[in-house]
Amino acid sequence: MRIEIVAEEIVTTYAPPNNGSGPLWCYGSPVIVREGDAVFCSVPETVAGAKPLCNTRWQVFMRRDTRRDGEAGFTRVQAGPGPTEREPCPMARLAGGRILLSVNPKTRYRETWDTGESWACRPHLLQFDASAPDQPPQALEPAWDQPYEFTEHSYRGIAADAEKGELLLLNIVGHEGQAWSFRDHSGAWSRSGMIRFPLRACYPQIALVNRAAYVMAVSDIVEPNLEWRDYKRRVTGNDWDYDFRQLYFTWTPDITATPFSPILTVASVDETCGHIRNLDLWIGPDGDAHLLWLERNVWHAFMRDAFFPGLPITLALKYARVRHGEVIARRTLARSEEANPGGGAAHESVAIAPGGTVDVPMSGPRPTCAAFHAAGADRLLLVYHLSDEGGAAGGFYLQQVLPRSEPPVKLDLTCPLNAFFTATPRNGTSPGAVIDLFGVGATPNTIRYAQVRLAD
Repeated sequence: MRIEIVAEEIVTTYAPPNNGSGPLWCYGSPVIVREGDAVFCSVPETVAGAKPLCNTRWQVFMRRDTRRDGEAGFTRVQAGPGPTEREPCPMARLAGGRILLSVNPKTRYRETWDTGESWACRPHLLQFDASAPDQPPQALEPAWDQPYEFTEHSYRGIAADAEKGELLLLNIVGHEGQAWSFRDHSGAWSRSGMIRFPLRACYPQIALVNRAAYVMAVSDIVEPNLEWRDYKRRVTGNDWDYDFRQLYFTWTPDITATPFSPILTVASVDETCGHIRNLDLWIGPDGDAHLLWLERNVWHAFMRDAFFPGLPITLALKYARVRHGEVIARRTLARSEEANPGGGAAHESVAIAPGGTVDVPMSGPRPTCAAFHAAGADRLLLVYHLSDEGGAAGGFYLQQVLPRSEPPVKLDLTCPLNAFFTATPRNGTSPGAVIDLFGVGATPNTIRYAQVRLAD
């Protein structure tokens, strides 16, 4: 596989909002899309002096591949009216140069928490014209099956079937489930409903292909094991935490006619107090769903020492293929294991700040983030980052996984991204030879972009 690194650029810098969110917080739904030779991305701006939780405003940046001499890389083409958002705003694309921004502005004060002010919010879309992105956008208001009270904690998702001109939105309703709304090619929000998971499920990756809809999400609840919760409180000083230990999947072959399938638990590390981070979802031409996630058997070293002494902590990048709601294949794509599984004394001298996590040295580079790239209708690549533990093995990699697996190729980026999005068909970007990467690296509070082109 021959590759060319075309660009590495800084998009912008940001100030941490201290509201429980951040520029990549909506990791289920990317904030970058491609339209022809243009790339659009969304970055929140923290507004000085504004009170959390809704203390940011959205910004849209654009970059063209074909630039005249002296032109800047990314330029800001739009920005929100003020500090109305808590979370970053995912993006999508429809054919005809339609760029969509998912926004969730505050509308009515609800109450004050220790972390800030909670607000009722109005989730909707803003549609921009890619040929005139600085012009005022058109607001698209989704229809829901009930008059829900949405808040600044939206855990929302967006998927686009770009060529058919159809959209699917998800937005959480407390612990009840994910409300969904479907917009058909005529522009009508013609179907809506609620997906109820076994536990509260957040950060959804969703896909929409010929009206078949696919949803992957991770459980996100306060520690349910009372003994573990009490021990965490004594160690960290926090009265609560949130745990991510079960990976869920559901689908429907036709969102206009068939209910979503019973919830499938694809993976669970509940018995060992582990951690799962759902990463990406791709739908093949045969309708199979390809799932990608990170799985750690025990999240915190201090929990292992107290409840699972001697158990080596492992971290693995995992993949599953789902057909008609059933897992038909599984693979471990990368794995690292604790270098000193004895625990105990290795961690006793580490001071744990409130809310902090004690980590452990691993025997090799650990996978930190990964995403799919669709190079064609049936050619799927994996982009992933390994930490620099283990020396030369760390870095940024590209590997073909379908239709056949090939050895990985190391990408010699000047500034590798350890957390990132790709522009994906789930959000309307067409498959192709250009890989658009948006994320963060070693430089604090800096959003970076990299473009890689397949030369074969």
